[in-house]
Order: sequence, then structure tokens, then C-alpha cells
Amino acid sequence: MKESTKAKIALFSGRYDRVHLGHIISLQRLAQKYAMVLVVILDYPEQQYSIKYRTQMLCECLSMCKGTFQVMVNKEHFGKITKEELEKFRFDVYCSGNHQCLKHIEDLGYEVEFVERAYDYQATDDRKWQQIKEVL
Repeated sequence: MKESTKAKIALFSGRYDRVHLGHIISLQRLAQKYAMVLVVILDYPEQQYSIKYRTQMLCECLSMCKGTFQVMVNKEHFGKITKEELEKFRFDVYCSGNHQCLKHIEDLGYEVEFVERAYDYQATDDRKWQQIKEVL
């Protein structure tokens, strides 16, 4: 018998430089489908906002969402990550809208799922961040 997706753990990675409504919508959709969503923030030095700020912002936003989330940080891009580095995450399915990452993770032997962009949301300014909080 095939395992239900609701019993699985999904991994969804991104820069989240800055968290925007499209991220939240995608994460809420995944949380409805999976038992837990591991949200991995990619820590690149060239990002506009610090990893501490991005982590704090995402955790605050997810605390207002329905579902089970765990926020983690990783320095390696998922389009280049090794199988050994992936094993630390303990997930069942890698979810992404990035075709390069999906192909790479699938080539490493993992189940993958394409995540359609949530409408046409872009990174937000402070005014829109307040709107995100009001929507939740």
C-alpha cells in the first residue's frame, strides 16, 4: 500500500530574502498536504538581509500559520547538495519550484514534487509585510 502524503515530511528550501506572501501561501499548501514541512533557509553571504533576520521573520510568520513547520538553515544550494548533506534533514519528499534543484535531488534518489508559484508575489517591502501579518 502506498504511503499517504499526509504521513510524509516535506522539505522546502529557499533564500527567503525577504519572506513574501507567495512563500507563505506555498508553505500553507504544503502543510495541508504533509505532516510536517521542513523549511530550509539558504544562507548565502550575498543576501540583502542577514540569516538571523530572515530566520526570525520566517519563524514569526509561520507561528501564525496552520501546520507543523521546522525552520532550519543550510549553506549549500540544493542544486549542488550531496546525498550525505541531504541525509541530515530526514525528509520524505523535496518540494521546489526550481527545476534544476528538483532534477538534482531526484538524481540523488529522493522523491520530488514541483511547487507552482503562488500567483505572482514578489519580495515585499515593510508595508506589504504588515499586510502578510494581517492576512494570517
